Amino acid sequence: MQILGNIFNAVIFVSAIGGIFTVISLFVNHVLRCNLPLWFSLCGMIFFVVPFLSPDVFLISPEIQDWINGFRIASFLWACGCGVLIVHDVIRLMLAKRAIKRYQICNNERLNNIYTKCAAATPLKNVPRLYCGTLDNPICVTGVICPVIIMNERIIEQLTNNELSAVFFHELTHVKRKHALLERLYDYVCILNWMNPLSWIAKRNFSLHCETDCDFHTIRILRGKVTETEYASAIIRLLEYSTVRAAKPGNGIGALDFLLTKRRIKRITARTSKIKDGLTAFMLSVLLALMLVFSMRFSRELFYPYPAYNTGIEYSAGYNE
Repeated sequence: MQILGNIFNAVIFVSAIGGIFTVISLFVNHVLRCNLPLWFSLCGMIFFVVPFLSPDVFLISPEIQDWINGFRIASFLWACGCGVLIVHDVIRLMLAKRAIKRYQICNNERLNNIYTKCAAATPLKNVPRLYCGTLDNPICVTGVICPVIIMNERIIEQLTNNELSAVFFHELTHVKRKHALLERLYDYVCILNWMNPLSWIAKRNFSLHCETDCDFHTIRILRGKVTETEYASAIIRLLEYSTVRAAKPGNGIGALDFLLTKRRIKRITARTSKIKDGLTAFMLSVLLALMLVFSMRFSRELFYPYPAYNTGIEYSAGYNE
């Protein structure tokens, strides 16, 4: 229980630092209207996992601490919650694999021809297979080790050839940029920090940044082949087809989906400025440095020997009385 209490204490620390970073990210992104690059969101994921400590402290105390007893119930509940979520995740993964086995490889000649051309223009060693399924999403990438692309053929075949190229390039870019792997890792980060709602908010925000990162790199590949307007049109049509169905007449475009799509389209059609992007990167680097300094400073109040600076005496890891 002593070890579990120390581990839970470390989890509380990283969860608090990650939560602070998430609030800052949301403020910069939604209030200041700055486009955050994917690397900045990845730093948020790292803050939820890795404790950045002062070199003067130990993460796990070598001494038995009386206050650990106060964490006994809380740490046990945290461990049980992690176990339940891991079991749920494993069951969901097994059901997803079982569902994929029922899907058929696409035999639509038009779709296959366009997909083959897009795959040939994308530098991927292993091109994902194209499957047809009955998904709520019109098209998506699934799988981390052996990714596949699953599409709703009834929806996808209504797009024009240029829109199809944009959609296929988009999904192939997801595979190339390892977005499925990164989002999968974030799932386990959320399991570790399940008691902190900000971690789940950060995960959803990270998924949006994966989409905007994919949009940016896909447009660079399609430059001269598909315009930004056609690319944005494909996104709007897919959203329309996937949210309004005869079988579910009560469904429509939700306010959140509309706002997220609107934000993506604005970024797609906006003109880029190297000066503005450079200033944004510099500002984000400064924020990141300040978070590291704050994390190391804060760690000296929570980890052994603690508090290291309130006593007026500077301790070191090898201090002996």
